[in-house]
Amino acid sequence: MDTTQILIIVAVVAVLLLIIVIAMRIRASRKVKAMSPEQRDLHYAERAHKKRVAELKSDYKAVEKDTERAVKDARARLKDALAIGTDKVDSVKGPDGTVSLTSTTLTVPSGTRDLTASVTAQATAEGSAPSAEGEDDTRASVLTIHDGSDTETVTFKPDQEDAVRAIAAKITSAASHADEVRAQRSEATKDAEDAIAAANEQATVRLNDAQKVYDAGIAESEEKVRAAEVTLRNSRVRK
Repeated sequence: MDTTQILIIVAVVAVLLLIIVIAMRIRASRKVKAMSPEQRDLHYAERAHKKRVAELKSDYKAVEKDTERAVKDARARLKDALAIGTDKVDSVKGPDGTVSLTSTTLTVPSGTRDLTASVTAQATAEGSAPSAEGEDDTRASVLTIHDGSDTETVTFKPDQEDAVRAIAAKITSAASHADEVRAQRSEATKDAEDAIAAANEQATVRLNDAQKVYDAGIAESEEKVRAAEVTLRNSRVRK
C-alpha cells in the first residue's frame, strides 16, 4: 500500500466520521424540535446544569491547586531554611579517616561537633624522612583542632600538607562565623514556619469560600432544572 492509497483511506474515514457527526446533530436537532415547549425548556435546563456543574468543579479545582501550590512553596522555604549551614565546605580523607567541614559542624574520625567561636585549627608538618636505609619515614601532615582546653589531632600523609593547611584555615574561619549562620538559619526557619501557617490559613479560607460558591451555584442550577420539571408535569396534567 503506497502513500497515495493511505491518504485516500484516511480521507474517506474522515468524511465518514464527519457525516456521522452531522447525522447525529441533525437527529438531535429534530428530536428537540419535536419536543413541546416545556420539554425543550427542561432539555435546555438540564444541558445548562451539566455545563454549570463542570464550570463550578473546574473553578474549585483551580482554587484547590493554587492553594496547594502556595503551601508547597512555603514548605520548600522551610526545607531551604533548615539546610542553611549544612553545606559541605571541604573534606580531606587520610589514613585515620575523613575530616569534613560544613558551615556549622566539624566531623573528625572521633565524631561530629558543633562549631563555635572557641574552635580553631592549625596544620603542621611533622616527622622526618629516613636518613639511612632501614629507618622509618615519620613524615606526616598533622591537623590539630583546639576547642577551649580540648585538643584533638588527625594525621594525614605528608603529600596532603596543602589540603590539610587549607581545611585548617577553613575550620577556623567557619567557626568564627558559625553562630551567625545558626542565627540566620533560626530566623529563616521561623519566617518559613510563619509562611506555612499563613498559607494553610489562607488555603482554608479560600477553599471554604470556593465551596460556598460551588454549593450555591449547584443549588441555583438544580433549582432551574426542578422548575422546568414542575412546568413540564403541570403541562401534562392540563392535557
